[in-house]
Amino acid sequence: MSATDEVLFTVDDRVATITINRPDKRNALNGAVISGLHRLLDEVSDRSDIGAAVLMGAGGTFCAGADLGSGLATEPMSFLDEHEGRGDYARLLRHMNSCKKPILAAIEGYCLAGGMGLCLAADMVIAAEEAQFGTPEIKRGLWPYMVTALLIRSVGRKKALELCMVGDRISAAEAQRIGLINYAVPAGEFQDRVHEMAAKLASYSPAIMGLGKASFYRIADMSTEDALAYLQTQLTINAQTEDVVEGIAAFFEKREPRWKGK
Repeated sequence: MSATDEVLFTVDDRVATITINRPDKRNALNGAVISGLHRLLDEVSDRSDIGAAVLMGAGGTFCAGADLGSGLATEPMSFLDEHEGRGDYARLLRHMNSCKKPILAAIEGYCLAGGMGLCLAADMVIAAEEAQFGTPEIKRGLWPYMVTALLIRSVGRKKALELCMVGDRISAAEAQRIGLINYAVPAGEFQDRVHEMAAKLASYSPAIMGLGKASFYRIADMSTEDALAYLQTQLTINAQTEDVVEGIAAFFEKREPRWKGK
């Protein structure tokens, strides 16, 4: 185990677990949490013994957004420094997308405001049925600006705008219905479903998973013509890897593949 006070990190059977550890603040984001998440995402990407990561919150809740009491800075900042500091959160959302390993968000309790950004930036999301989601910033005289960039790419435009303009919470079942999360599961099944999905993601070739994930986010804003041309090159690269040879051989030999990550 490696950890900071506010972000915990463990690795077990090729699955890394990253835990935001501020339960007394409903795991609200501050500068230490964001910098810790950046550091651990780099570790997840670089370590060959990690095939997938689970992102969760301590104390039965995921993340209630930014810590409005302390802001995102660890020390008082000037106006311009504060503006640049907010970019750390935007970079974190991009960092999650660019991480070479799949990230599974495991959500219990509250997933609000900036926590919604983490949910949306994760590659897959499993939530307990009792979880609640929302962007309540409008009720505090704010707007979920950076969250909007991911929200509008994950759900329909009208529903995305409603979530921002109204600020009400929605249930995990509704979040699944509109495509915000992958699965809403009963509390008694939650841990098992998270473990099973994380193990499955970690079982595949890390090389191909990394190539595929990168290509998925790369084409998100491309035209169909440009996307197909780009993906053609990615298929050619994929076809030259050692893991595709191993995967095909394992299929014909009726055995589990032994991935090299190359």
